[in-house]
Amino acid sequence: MARESFDVVIVGGGMGGLNLAALLTNEGKRVLVVERSGPEGLGGRAASGKIGNAAIDNGIKGLILAGTQDEVYRRIGKTMPENVCRWTNSGEVHMGGRWRKLDDMIRGSLAEFVKVYVDTAKNWSFEEIEQLDDVSVEKFVTERTNDPDVIDFFRYMGWLFGGTLSVPHDYSAGMLFYSVKKQLEHLGHFPSQSYWVKGGSGAIAGPLIEAIEERGGEIRTNTSVSHIVIEDGRVRGVEIECGDRRVPTELYDTQRIDAPVVVSAVAIWDIFNILSEDDLSPWYADRLRHLHRKTLNDATLTYGHDDPDLWDHSGPRWVQEGPVTGRPWCAASLEFSDEPGQYETTFWIQTGWWEKPNLFQMREASHKIALNQLFDDWEEDIKQLFPGVVEKAHWRHRSFGPATLIETPGNVGRSLIDIEAEGVDGLYLIGERTSAAKIMGVYGSAQVALEASRLILERSESATA
Repeated sequence: MARESFDVVIVGGGMGGLNLAALLTNEGKRVLVVERSGPEGLGGRAASGKIGNAAIDNGIKGLILAGTQDEVYRRIGKTMPENVCRWTNSGEVHMGGRWRKLDDMIRGSLAEFVKVYVDTAKNWSFEEIEQLDDVSVEKFVTERTNDPDVIDFFRYMGWLFGGTLSVPHDYSAGMLFYSVKKQLEHLGHFPSQSYWVKGGSGAIAGPLIEAIEERGGEIRTNTSVSHIVIEDGRVRGVEIECGDRRVPTELYDTQRIDAPVVVSAVAIWDIFNILSEDDLSPWYADRLRHLHRKTLNDATLTYGHDDPDLWDHSGPRWVQEGPVTGRPWCAASLEFSDEPGQYETTFWIQTGWWEKPNLFQMREASHKIALNQLFDDWEEDIKQLFPGVVEKAHWRHRSFGPATLIETPGNVGRSLIDIEAEGVDGLYLIGERTSAAKIMGVYGSAQVALEASRLILERSESATA
């Protein structure tokens, strides 16, 4: 049987891989996407499931409207899914044992707020903002004001953009202001609400899959890549596992698929599952290993309700320090159900690689115990701060998975890897926040895919010429 060949093989069917595949097939490239999970895993951490008629996200997905995902859709002739948001970001924060309205904090210190926040995002260039990549939000703000409300507001911003980092004021000021300026540029006004996709975040992946298949691309799920084939410093394709195991120790057969371009769209912490460090320069392999440790894990608690009086739906809530957990966490109400009057309240919290529970050590009993204790203590937090939400819920959903690389000073911008792998022609890495990703989450994946598409197409045209 003749060996298969494609122009591009993309390993990983998350948002980065699907965005890139849609862009490249739109330009006439023969693209194969291989995803180790089933069809339900397409979209990766932006995938969605169902409980009854309610959509459940694979973690929390409040999107930043920064224009990049919209640009992918525009190029492939698709329309972004509907926004179901019914509130703005003008919610409340729980600090010092009491609730405080964000609008009141801003109005009470308007002049200082404008000086530190508005003027920076509006008047600084992107190049000037990138000089803040390795400056913490806390340092940036306290050097410009001693107003306690403005300082507290930026600590809240650290949770918003850092996703409830364990130390929220350590968030990169460059990343924060780049995201704000990008949204200001795209929206024409300062960002004032989050974006929640009707049907759950997985709805974003559907049109991308359609575009790939309509233009002759191929997506294979339940397909595991054994390794990326590299010979003499150049990509040659991939080896995929095939066949069935009759006993647990049996080795899979492998099948070679040829391609002059291979893109790793798996998360950087999984990179050495498909890429041999023997094919890389020792310093580059060491750099990848260093980066892939800097992870945050995302714990999510979601409850289904039909009593609108259980929750103030005017905006999200940020808790600086849970009364039992002692951790910062966030909460929001979402209308993801197809039934009128049904809604869900979602709470999310992150843990770092340095503490328990750590996703990558969940085979160890101590981490399993720590995870269960975290959820138990967290529910006690919620019972104290939001009476009735836990007790009157029709259903509960708990999840724990990878979130992202931590976006602290020294771990953003040029500190990250480039899309083009060092020392290997034809190998591209887009799996988790490269130096091209200046925005977090889905819109960051789209930003990287747009840049990777440009690079791949330019190299292809150069080779043809």
